[in-house]
Amino acid sequence: MKGKFLFLAGTATGFVLGSKAGRQAYDRLSAKAHEMWGDPATQKVISQAETIARDAASVAQNKVSDLLDRTEASVKKEQHHTNPTTGADGHEM
Repeated sequence: MKGKFLFLAGTATGFVLGSKAGRQAYDRLSAKAHEMWGDPATQKVISQAETIARDAASVAQNKVSDLLDRTEASVKKEQHHTNPTTGADGHEM
């Protein structure tokens, strides 16, 4: 969230500077932004952030899947306790 805010603040600053100082100042600012984006250190941080995000998404997916499995088992168990005449598939025996 902080990164998005900084990006938007930088974009707004660039727009204001570009509109007040003319095209030349905007072009310098734009070139600097492209230079920073292409910097290997910046790309390394971006790559690390992507890896962390993928790992976190994988962990979250596994936890949600486990929770759904346990919930499904709990519901089936509860259904069996409330209606013991039905089979495991929920149909009458």
